[in-house]
Amino acid sequence: MQASEFKRQFLPLSRHMYWTAWRLTSHAEEAEDLVQEAFLRLWTKREQLGEIENPEAYCTTLIRNLYLNFARQKRMQFSDKPPELVPLVDENTLEDQMVFKDESRQVQQLIGRLPEQQRRVITLHDIEDYSNEEIREQTGLQPTHIRVLLSRARKAIRQMKLIKSER
Repeated sequence: MQASEFKRQFLPLSRHMYWTAWRLTSHAEEAEDLVQEAFLRLWTKREQLGEIENPEAYCTTLIRNLYLNFARQKRMQFSDKPPELVPLVDENTLEDQMVFKDESRQVQQLIGRLPEQQRRVITLHDIEDYSNEEIREQTGLQPTHIRVLLSRARKAIRQMKLIKSER
């Protein structure tokens, strides 16, 4: 794969890769490091990349695997230290993280129940952080229609959360 083909196919995925890494790590610096490592691995294996059918899925899996390796290494570093040097875990932080992940999972499920266009627009805008212009380029929808779909999707999610909490 030539450099121009690599740039055309994989550089547009950098934002998606960053947000995937950020959702896993919850730290901007670690997410940036994971994306940089992912691009390094992609570049070194660029000759085999022509066989990939879905580059976005491949990059997402690569980021996830790099994160798992990173987490394992981090855990092993802590286990090598004497017990008195291992930092105590803040229970509130763990609880907050668990609540955040649970709420994120619930919102993802609610997004999955939206009509196709609303689901696609809210995923691109709120999860993958695409601008309205980028969404327009991908979907062919007018900016006004994108704003309407976002508004309706958010309202529907709020209503579904309210109904779910009343049960």
